Amino acid sequence: MKKIGISLLLVSLMILLSACSELQKSLSHIKVENDVSSSSDELKIEKRKIAKKVKQNKENPFNILSYEPDSNYKINIVNYMTKTKAGSSDMLFKYVTGLPGGMIIVNKDTDLTLDVQNYSHDNTSIYWHGLTIPNSLQNTVLLPGEKKVFNFKQFNAGTFWFHSQQKPVLEQLNKGLYAPFIIKEDYDSKYAGDYVLMLDDWALSKEGKVDNKYSTNDMEIIGNKETVNGKAGYDIYPISLKKGEIIKLRFINVSTAQTHTVKLEGHQFRVTHLDGIKVLEPYMVSEIKLSPGERVDVEIKGTQEFGTFYITNERNLGIKIPVVYSGIGKNMESPFISDGPKAFVGMETKNIDFEYVLNSKMKKNYEYDPKKAKNIKYFNWTINGKSYPEVNATKLKVGQVYKMRFINKDTQNVHEMSHSMHIQGTHFQIISINGVAQKTQIFKDTVEIKPNEYVDIAVKFENSGNWMLHSHIIDYEDRGMITIFEVE
Repeated sequence: MKKIGISLLLVSLMILLSACSELQKSLSHIKVENDVSSSSDELKIEKRKIAKKVKQNKENPFNILSYEPDSNYKINIVNYMTKTKAGSSDMLFKYVTGLPGGMIIVNKDTDLTLDVQNYSHDNTSIYWHGLTIPNSLQNTVLLPGEKKVFNFKQFNAGTFWFHSQQKPVLEQLNKGLYAPFIIKEDYDSKYAGDYVLMLDDWALSKEGKVDNKYSTNDMEIIGNKETVNGKAGYDIYPISLKKGEIIKLRFINVSTAQTHTVKLEGHQFRVTHLDGIKVLEPYMVSEIKLSPGERVDVEIKGTQEFGTFYITNERNLGIKIPVVYSGIGKNMESPFISDGPKAFVGMETKNIDFEYVLNSKMKKNYEYDPKKAKNIKYFNWTINGKSYPEVNATKLKVGQVYKMRFINKDTQNVHEMSHSMHIQGTHFQIISINGVAQKTQIFKDTVEIKPNEYVDIAVKFENSGNWMLHSHIIDYEDRGMITIFEVE
């Protein structure tokens, strides 16, 4: 009996080994097919779809509905190492507030206490971009280890941001020292989602370092990798949406020179805010353009039950934001309430009080460029023919409305230059572009002036002090495109 049992066991093992051999051949065949297929675009797309489906289960940390607004924040300025590309990393800057991306989320009409400490290795300064607050709180310098406390109240709700203004500004802003400053309306919580989207570009050297000298024309730094909230491509967090729902997107262009024109395939945007200020009448567009420093708030209405659609810009360098549908939701009406600032009266026919001509010129003296290992002449950018600090300040009075004209004559260089001009400390009304009056009331703090064009604005300051008018293309700002408003 033992011999028979052993024989049966041996036969069973032989059958099992034979089956395993056949299975191995089958698996080997499948593996070969997969290896062949893996080189195909179809399989790559499918793998990416699977990866995206897995990512859908992760909550987007930049949906601000996930957080309660606060009135007290501790803001730490730090250096940190981050991966820039495969096998490479670099030392960058960031604000740490306890929220993703260094965000600050507050309610309007709230007394705020912001406790800021500089833990980085460098001097820095902090500018609250778009906030109407006293001049003494802006562009405040912090030495390494220094701590300062800011107390103020902000009455305008909207999408703002804060960033380094340490000269040269490019060095720290290009390395990530910026963050959103969100001031909420009561009705913002009624949206199905409320997402912050900071658009940036990194100029990476071959070694994967963020290169502040990366420029093909010695004029402005344009990146070769683009990011959304610090992530690129398939690492970008998805946006969730259901049919019938309305979500809010807050776009912030934090790039130092690059313009972003974004669109969502198969959808339209409903614009509600520009630079944090409500538009009088929301309007529909298929794409939105943001020059450096600008913000645009939009609504999207869910029109599908399933599928993934993408927010992209005009390039293919990393900005691809998935909008993922997941069924049918509540059929929503927009919660937006249009109660923005009142227009300045009589501006269309008022004479121009001050005119500012934007241009550039070659510097007289040579400077040594270590990247090119030779002396070269750089461009300086000018307002009314002068580069900062050798400028003539404009004297203004608090509470008085002025009409100003910005004229872009910067057309004589390697390529014609658009200029993204920012006024600190206030917002202004766009009156006309090239003499054509605006169809709707628009207030902003940053405006693009295209080559050979001019823009008329009306502006009023509520706070005294020396306020800057400057290019928000940071290379141009650092090379002189600044003038001063002395407001008394």
